[in-house]
Amino acid sequence: MKKYYTIVLILLIELFSSYGYGQKSVVYNTIETQNVMYYSVEEIVNLKFGGTKTTYTVSDLSLISKADLGPNNIRIITPIYKNENFTKKNYYIETKNLNPDSGSQQRTTLTEIKIDSKKIDIPENPQIEKEALALVIKNIIVKEPVVEIAKPVKMIKSITVVKPAETSKIVENVNIAKPREKVDHININVMDIYERVADKGYQSIFMFKELANYFYFNKQMEKAVKWYEELFAMTNDLAPEYYFRFGDALRKTGKTQRGEELVEKFNQLTE
Repeated sequence: MKKYYTIVLILLIELFSSYGYGQKSVVYNTIETQNVMYYSVEEIVNLKFGGTKTTYTVSDLSLISKADLGPNNIRIITPIYKNENFTKKNYYIETKNLNPDSGSQQRTTLTEIKIDSKKIDIPENPQIEKEALALVIKNIIVKEPVVEIAKPVKMIKSITVVKPAETSKIVENVNIAKPREKVDHININVMDIYERVADKGYQSIFMFKELANYFYFNKQMEKAVKWYEELFAMTNDLAPEYYFRFGDALRKTGKTQRGEELVEKFNQLTE
């Protein structure tokens, strides 16, 4: 009889796991937990001719779906803080591991994006495809400064969640809906998105580098100068080649004196 109950228990555990919920994924260990009321989760599935976006909320990271993320698919996890006036926003982007041979045992990786007072902090070498990252930035900026919570439309699996109408407490074992909506295909114009975001007043060292270098190497020097100006206004802690490219772009747009000064700075840094 004891053996019978053991088998039943194992089957129940496997059945529960198959629903995609259970123990917290190891990759979530770096996600903010202090002063967090609940988490908004968006799962973007990109297909050849479009895709879908599923949105839901959970009170605990262990309740996030464990469904496998295929190529170019994205899961965005956003902590919703108890203090509504908290200006900092953290977005955690989960994608399929691009370097499965790197020694990591995890099938997915996590990229953290921070937004504080319109400054976007993106890691220098994010472990995410460029197109997917641009799509995430676009998706985030569209809903800034208010994070939208999807409304339920039908009943699904029972999980612990927070009901949008009851943000003052955590509600357990509530059935919620995972509404699906169509989203753009992953084949997007990365630089166009970055330009639009920057033109809205958002600042990002990562984005300014991408924009400036793109226009420089495509011989659009006026635009290259514009974004190198923005980049150098944020930081001077840059590799020497940025001084040369900025100076060269300035020289080619008629700003010879300042251009020569920056090229000379490049020469000093590389001596």
